[in-house]
Amino acid sequence: MKQCIGLFGLFVSLMTGWANDTTVHEQIDITTVRSTQGEVHPLDHTKAQLRVGYIQLNRDGATSDRQALAVGGHLHIGSKRWRGARICAEAYTVQDMTTFQEDQPRHPDFFDRSGNGFVTLSQAFLDMEWEHTEMKLGRQMIDTPHLDSDDIRMMPNYFQAWIITNKDFLPWKFSVGKVDKMAGWENGIDASRFIEIEKVAGSTQKRDGLYLLSAIYDGIDDITLQGWYYYLPDLYDIFYVEMAYKLILEDMTWTLGLQYDRANGIGHQLAGDIGSSTYGISLQSSFNDRGITLLMAYNRDVGEYGAIGSFGGGPFFTSLEDQTIDTIQERGDAWIVGGDYTFEAIKVGVTYGHFQADQKSHYHKSETDLIVEYAIGDQLGMTMVYATIHDENQNDGYQQFRLVMNMNF
Repeated sequence: MKQCIGLFGLFVSLMTGWANDTTVHEQIDITTVRSTQGEVHPLDHTKAQLRVGYIQLNRDGATSDRQALAVGGHLHIGSKRWRGARICAEAYTVQDMTTFQEDQPRHPDFFDRSGNGFVTLSQAFLDMEWEHTEMKLGRQMIDTPHLDSDDIRMMPNYFQAWIITNKDFLPWKFSVGKVDKMAGWENGIDASRFIEIEKVAGSTQKRDGLYLLSAIYDGIDDITLQGWYYYLPDLYDIFYVEMAYKLILEDMTWTLGLQYDRANGIGHQLAGDIGSSTYGISLQSSFNDRGITLLMAYNRDVGEYGAIGSFGGGPFFTSLEDQTIDTIQERGDAWIVGGDYTFEAIKVGVTYGHFQADQKSHYHKSETDLIVEYAIGDQLGMTMVYATIHDENQNDGYQQFRLVMNMNF
């Protein structure tokens, strides 16, 4: 715990001493395959969304595929601000439309713990603003490095939390918060229910939720620096720092990303042995007038127990549709290379990734993702992903196809 707190304090101290510019520049975000697929774009004028999803998983040698077809969406209502405050609520539904043979197993990721459709109150929060401070209290969507929506199924992840964000010290932006519960397919227990965050993290005993603290600095032209600290009492704490640099040339844009992530078990270590030290580098080049983007990224963990998992898709630059470096669960590395081409409303991309433990016989997998996206303005969108995962040790694997179509109102 002391190590991670010390690292966070060192990050803020160094940046405060180094940079005196108070000009606020545009925040630069590092693009990864997983973050692009899981990104949510809530629109102020969007009151509802209709969603249709299909997913199929086929394992080499299996007698039948795991499939699911569902319809769903959300209805959002919100008040106007009165003296800086407003209230918002959102109901989300997912309904099973699978009509395949009864003996054919369903893919479970779309549905609740029993494999059924559901209706849930996904958001219900109070949003208050005064001067340069905002506070959100209740069920809400959160996007941070280790807690995020990761919208790659029928319903994204939601969190029950309070978050306070302050911009009094621009170009610094500070946040502090506490997260109690998580809903969505990645809570690993029941997508339809808000489950205590410590249970999602692997503890069988109740604790006092997760605390977070962040500092983001945008005072340097073409550079964004951010640091995060997460604290789960009696489980573990995490320190995360990231730098993004963008270089814009006449016909190309280069984006460089550097990251470091450290996690330590603390207290009674109710989540088991935790000890990670993960660094990464990402380089993206975009040909501005040709619609072509190329991406390369590398992550390596040199900790005792492998990279730490996340409440969502996670921060690591090499994360793909299925594989991430934290799935190795021991010391190892991962690299990806890929690209995409955008033509009018269609974007097509291909990415290859390699994930390997230092002890290759323990974990050695590769993944190839084919991604097609189609959008008509903000009203209609479609994402299709075909992922092929191969286990190099077992000489087998599986293929997953996912199709999600959205209509916004």
